Amino acid sequence: MENIQVKPAKKLEVGIVEDLLKDPNKVVIVQTAPSVRVALGEMFGAKPGTSVTGKMVAALRQLGFKYVFDTDFGADITVWEEAMEFLKRLKGEGGPLPQFNSCCIGWLATAERTYKDLFSHISTVKSPIGCLGSIAKTYFAEKMNINPNNIVVVAVVPCILKKNENALPYNKTNFIYDVDYCWTTKDLGSLIKDNNIDFMSLVDSEFDNPLGESTSSGTIFGRSGGVLEAVLRCAIYWDSHTVYTNPIVFTPSSISPDILETEITIANRKVKVCHTGMVGVRKLVEMIRNNECPYDFIEVMSCPGGCIMGAGQPMHLPSEGITPLEVRKARISGLNDIADKQDRKISPLNQSIMKIYDAMFDGTAGSEKAELNLHRKY
Repeated sequence: MENIQVKPAKKLEVGIVEDLLKDPNKVVIVQTAPSVRVALGEMFGAKPGTSVTGKMVAALRQLGFKYVFDTDFGADITVWEEAMEFLKRLKGEGGPLPQFNSCCIGWLATAERTYKDLFSHISTVKSPIGCLGSIAKTYFAEKMNINPNNIVVVAVVPCILKKNENALPYNKTNFIYDVDYCWTTKDLGSLIKDNNIDFMSLVDSEFDNPLGESTSSGTIFGRSGGVLEAVLRCAIYWDSHTVYTNPIVFTPSSISPDILETEITIANRKVKVCHTGMVGVRKLVEMIRNNECPYDFIEVMSCPGGCIMGAGQPMHLPSEGITPLEVRKARISGLNDIADKQDRKISPLNQSIMKIYDAMFDGTAGSEKAELNLHRKY
């Protein structure tokens, strides 16, 4: 894995994209991460956790983006691949257990520096922005008869470290970077203000399809436990074609209160899983090294509460009368509300992804063609 270094958020990236939006030879696409939609409104007076999805899409159109796609779509793809990878590991056909998630760049950066001996445990699936970017420059480019070299993919994300992820050499498809530029939520909010867009008065707009369709599994990627929950539901479906909609309840582990665990049946066996942050994972790593870890899948998110509290999200001063914990709870609640209103709860029910897999990846997750486009080698 290429060395990951922290770079400061750069106004330069915003300026470059503004110039590209004026270039008639470029097709500039934007995608928005799940947690952005429940935080962006805070920069315009909305309460934390308020969903501003439609206004966010409308603002991006006013800024000049040709297509506005949803990173939730990319999250659904990540779930497809990560769930199949998990099933293969459970059946002894893949890498070792436990399997770690691969979508959090903060976790990957820490693992690269400190836990290199455990890289075989980390999923090889690209993050949601990478999966969507790859599809945009392959399937979508071909469908729309666009030269992939003329497509520019911008991702609006809650995380400053994502500005590094898009430029790592393994995040390419056919030698072309999947994502070209990353803006944070604060970058987008500032640009909307700079362009004098009356954000809260905008008429709601919808994402473009087919890369705008998503399920609730893609939505909950923005909060801790969401990746794990989505992967479990998908793995159950791949294994038994059962649409599992029962609540998945996580309880504190006896190992540490920072670790939340549950047990569920997949592939005719009891599977024990957990999600945690950077404190809890230290204890789990030592247990893995000593062959004492009881878990089959571990989700790690570097920010408390997950992406909803990323460093690229709006921050609140103590004088505003709201604590970080209250902000976190409100944003999580906002994401859950969006997910609860979505009819399709599991990623395999995303119809657009089904069509893309039939066209590109022999109709199945984990195929050789899917691995070439949607996985990375560290």
